[in-house]
Amino acid sequence: MKEEGEERARGERGENGHEGRCILVGAGDFFGLPFPIEESDYLIAADAGYLHLKALSVKPDLLIGDFDSMELPGGERGREERKGISIFSDSERAYYLSRIVRGEYEGVETGRIDPVKNDSDLLAACRIGLKKGFREFHLLGAGGKRIDHSIANLQLLAFLAEKGCRAYLHGETEIVTALRNGSRRFSSERRGYFSALSFTDFSLGVSERGFRYLIEDVRLTNLLPTGLSNEFIGEEAEISVREGTLLLIYGPPY
Repeated sequence: MKEEGEERARGERGENGHEGRCILVGAGDFFGLPFPIEESDYLIAADAGYLHLKALSVKPDLLIGDFDSMELPGGERGREERKGISIFSDSERAYYLSRIVRGEYEGVETGRIDPVKNDSDLLAACRIGLKKGFREFHLLGAGGKRIDHSIANLQLLAFLAEKGCRAYLHGETEIVTALRNGSRRFSSERRGYFSALSFTDFSLGVSERGFRYLIEDVRLTNLLPTGLSNEFIGEEAEISVREGTLLLIYGPPY
């Protein structure tokens, strides 16, 4: 049985027909590249995430951000000059991606974003990947350091799942992905813990088969960690949710 989580999203092409992976590297805790970068992949460094790649002598395809955590030559942050701005009611700011200032740094294409915006740098990178037609995303350097950023990056998984994409956040020993209104299968070779937590208020019709603890057509809520610490037991396993979004946490590979 081929594990659904390991199968690349080939055939699920976006508007520009990309079949590769969009790999996003943030400035959080970074544990290296979990797989070789392929020619069909698109690698985006978000702000100081560039420094993680530079340490590995890897050049991204794009370096993007407002550069509040990494200075670029000739840039002005301007954050202190504008106060009291409503980023939600200012319609002009909602289209910040159309006004990215393009440039180059150390031989890498750069895109400078106005710091007054209602998206994080990683969300901006996600939007660029979506526009290019990618359907599979991998978030590296997306946890630790700031808990608000870590939680926001979990929201990115749900955001991409709602767009019909596969997205994986890679930690040191675990992977997090979002499952929305569907199912995910795992091969009998997989071992270790498995958790499924409701990200939406309610996740309805949740079933887990082939794990140590079996559930059938239950309701999970984001107020209780009911789906914590199940286990793979050497059988083919499957989780499904009829309505709602689950965060799935398990060990590599993705």
